[in-house]
Amino acid sequence: MVAKNRFESQIEKDICDLNRLGYAQELYRTIGGFSNFSITFSVISILSGLLFLYSDGQEPVGNWNIWVWVMVCFFQIILALALGEISSIYPLAGGVYKWTERLSNNQSMGWVCGYSSIIGWIACTAGIEFGMGTFLTFYLGLDKTPWIILGITGMIILLHSLINIYGIRIVAWFNDFSVNIHIIGVVILVGLLLIFGQRNSLSSAFSIKHIFTGSLVANFAQPLLMSAWTLMAFDAAASVSEESINPSKVVPWGMFYAVVISALLGVILLVSLNLALPDLKQPIDNKMPFSLYVIQQAIGHTMFEFIMIFILMAQFAAGLSSQTVLIRILYSFSRDRGLPLSKIWRRVSSRYDTPIYSVFLAATLTVILTLLTRNLYFIASLSTMGIYLSYVITLGTAIWGHRKIKENYGSFYLGKFGSSIRLTSFLWALFIVGFIIFFFGGKRVDPRGFNVSWSVYIRQIQVSSIEIESFSKLNPISTGR
Repeated sequence: MVAKNRFESQIEKDICDLNRLGYAQELYRTIGGFSNFSITFSVISILSGLLFLYSDGQEPVGNWNIWVWVMVCFFQIILALALGEISSIYPLAGGVYKWTERLSNNQSMGWVCGYSSIIGWIACTAGIEFGMGTFLTFYLGLDKTPWIILGITGMIILLHSLINIYGIRIVAWFNDFSVNIHIIGVVILVGLLLIFGQRNSLSSAFSIKHIFTGSLVANFAQPLLMSAWTLMAFDAAASVSEESINPSKVVPWGMFYAVVISALLGVILLVSLNLALPDLKQPIDNKMPFSLYVIQQAIGHTMFEFIMIFILMAQFAAGLSSQTVLIRILYSFSRDRGLPLSKIWRRVSSRYDTPIYSVFLAATLTVILTLLTRNLYFIASLSTMGIYLSYVITLGTAIWGHRKIKENYGSFYLGKFGSSIRLTSFLWALFIVGFIIFFFGGKRVDPRGFNVSWSVYIRQIQVSSIEIESFSKLNPISTGR
């Protein structure tokens, strides 16, 4: 009874804090500390990001991919500390966009940050779901044609949308379960790779005697993208602040622990994959993702089929969490009339306590981006640039408005280290954005011989639009009349 009263008292306090910040409690506040951490941990999902882009990290720089991962992990932990401090002061749905607006006293600045964040989260969600569509197409033994992968991806998006419509409690339960799937899956996968698949010595797995070909910048751009994309989006915890209990405490710690644990598990997974690398001089099956090729060659077909179940469940949970965050950002932005037709997107279902129209909008935008691009590398790049640019804007306003942080600090306060941590985080996020713009800004060629400039992807979008239009004419959709 005492625990129940304490629980209810905390919720009442959270509602009062939300009212003080100018908003009414519209969403169902039920997420505890572990569930908040689970959503962030699931979005990061090393079984998604690292396995999707493993070849992009390993092929151009070899074992340097581990050291790039470690470097990125270090700065991401610092970044999580800086953003965690701000989230403790402003526990609002929408995350970075709301923080920027409050710290700068400028709604326009907040909206710029918000649009950048929305673009990043649309691409993040599309990247995870499209990546899972690719993995699932291979697992089911289907032809790896663009339209089959897109069809599988569409079904994944539909399932995620249905779960999100039925409420945050189901999402929270699924992500609590996902934490176990991630940890157990990584432990089993690493164990199988070490027992049955170790082809290289431990020293060779860390060896950095790699001969680079082509531009050094181009070589390191890919493992940097692999690491930065996998370990970003930890501000997911903040976007469900208005559904979390005691968000000023659980959100920043959820962000911090999610990054630290993911960083450690990522090192272990990368080392295990490098230990299991086969002879790359032999012909490789290009019909399957390179990480899956390494795993299958190492542990055999039967155990590979078993471990794929864990990988696919982890990826499904990652896509679900990412869509959940995107929905909350769209809801928060619409609540402040930042989107066209905001009155529609901000509506919360009285039956499910969920902004169901924002669910439809999130799903539609994700499908459109996937149809137009059909390129995981571009989607990951767009996601990384959008989300990190929102970090740059938020941290820039935090440095400018540091007095507000000192005067209104929450339960997660960095004290005298705050200024240096914010500055370091700002420069790191700016470096990531600048690096991606520089790398994709001109007609550059990656170490594998593919042109990776933005212009190529814009042409790909144009070609995709023509293909979709042609496909629609050849396969008219029945209206039922």
